[in-house]
Amino acid sequence: MNEEQQLHELDEKLRKLSVEGLWAQASAADLATYNKDPHTSVLPHVWKWDDLYGAIKTVGEMHGLDGKAERRVLRLINPAYLKMENRRQRTTTHTMLMTMQLLKPGEVAHAHRHNFAAFRFIVRGGGAYTVVEGEKLPMEEGDLILTPSMTWHGHHNEAEPIVWLDGLDNPLLFSLQVITWEPFPGGVQPVKKVGETTAPRVGTARPVWEKKSYDRPSYNLIYKWKDTYATLKNLSDGPGSPFDGVALEYVNPDGGHTMPTLACGIQMLRPGEATKTHRHNCSTIYHAFRGSGTTFIDGKRFDWNQGDCFVVPLWSWHNHQNRANDKEAILFSMSDQPVLEALKLYREEPGEGA
Repeated sequence: MNEEQQLHELDEKLRKLSVEGLWAQASAADLATYNKDPHTSVLPHVWKWDDLYGAIKTVGEMHGLDGKAERRVLRLINPAYLKMENRRQRTTTHTMLMTMQLLKPGEVAHAHRHNFAAFRFIVRGGGAYTVVEGEKLPMEEGDLILTPSMTWHGHHNEAEPIVWLDGLDNPLLFSLQVITWEPFPGGVQPVKKVGETTAPRVGTARPVWEKKSYDRPSYNLIYKWKDTYATLKNLSDGPGSPFDGVALEYVNPDGGHTMPTLACGIQMLRPGEATKTHRHNCSTIYHAFRGSGTTFIDGKRFDWNQGDCFVVPLWSWHNHQNRANDKEAILFSMSDQPVLEALKLYREEPGEGA
C-alpha cells in the first residue's frame, strides 16, 4: 500500500469518528480562499421602487390573502441567495434582512415579540401607528421606529394605506441558532397613558419623583423625520463626511449605536455632491428616500432613484454621487457595524487620494 492509499484509508477512519485532518482536500480548498482581504457571498444589487411598490399594491388588492397573511410583506432577497432551499437563508445580506410592508386602512397587525432587533422606516403614507411596549407611536413618512429585542409590538391603521421598510437582524440570530418568537396574549396590547411612557425619561431630564438609579431604556423608540431633517439642514453648510456627505447615525440615549446589532443612518448628498471612495467590512443596505444618484461599487455603476433600495457588500470600494445639480438626495441606511465593533473586528479603509 503506497502513501496515498494509506492517507485515503486514514481519512476514511477519521470520517467515521466525525473528525477530519486539515490536509483533507475540502479543508485545503477552504484554507486557500483565506487572504488579507475578507470575502463575502453578498452581491451588490438595486431593487427598483416601481417594481417593489407595484408588487406590494398587487398584494394589497388580492382578497385571497385575507386571513392568510396578516402582515403583507415583501422580502428583499440578494441575488446570491435566491436559489437557497432554506427560506431562512434567502436574505438581503448574510446578517440582515430588509422587507417592505403594507398595512391597509382598518387593519391591525397583532402584537408579538422576538429576540431579533427590528425597525420601521416609513416611506409612503401616514395616519397609522405602532404600539411598542404599550407606547403609541404615530407613523409618518421619514419616521424611524424601533422594536428592539423582546419588545412587544403591533401595528394599527386608521387612515390611508401605509408602506414602510422593516430592517431586521434575524439572519444573524438564525446563524447563532438562538431565535425566539411569541405572540402577545389576546393579540392587542393595551396602550399606556402618555405620562407612563419613556419619552420624558430618555433625554437629559428626569422626573423628580423617580430615584436617580432609575434604569432608563437603552434605546429610543421613535425618531421623527422633522427633527432628523432639521439636523441635516443645519449641518448642510458644513464640510460633512468626505465619504458620506452630511451623514448622521440614529443613536441611543447613551450616544451609542441605534441598537446592539444594527446601526441606522441618514445622509444628505448636496446638489451635485460626489463623495470619496472608501470601504469597510460591515455590510450596508440603503434606501433612496429623496432624490436620485449613483453609487459606484467596486468600479461598477449602480443608478438609483427615489424609493429604490440597494446593497453595498462588505469590503467593497464605493462612493456616492448626487446626479442632480439643483436638489438634494437623501439616503437612509442600515448596517451590521455594531456587531463587528463588539467583536473587535471592524475595519475601514479610504481609497486612493482620499
